[in-house]
Amino acid sequence: MKSKKLEEAGSTGKAACLARNSSTKNIILEMSSDEVVYEQSTPILTSEGLYSAMKVVNVTKDTEVTCEAHFDNNTVKALPEKEAEEPVTRTSNRVCNSTDTSAQGTKVERVNMLSMAVLGLRVLLAKSIAFNTLMSIQLFLF
Repeated sequence: MKSKKLEEAGSTGKAACLARNSSTKNIILEMSSDEVVYEQSTPILTSEGLYSAMKVVNVTKDTEVTCEAHFDNNTVKALPEKEAEEPVTRTSNRVCNSTDTSAQGTKVERVNMLSMAVLGLRVLLAKSIAFNTLMSIQLFLF
């Protein structure tokens, strides 16, 4: 991904390379520019159990940006911007895949519901312990 529009020929912008949903933690991203703005020290583990990595570099107006991801003795080169905006099928080997947000919404909803259920059970346990403690104190003192 590249910054939207750079006004002057000498102005600089940012370009980012993103590798998502990799099954291995050993991801190395290489970009054509050497002016690194941000690079993750280690890939991030997602909720699906896959890894994602990102690298951001400075670029000038007419610079061609290339991005390569190296993992498990494989190299995947990102497509030019024009092709990357097209819909991507799940059987493709492209680095940038489209995400199905409807499937993620149900998964997040389920995680939130389970989290709320656990919180409710913890509150119920704390109340019962407090009530039992007060009743025991009342029994021994009076």
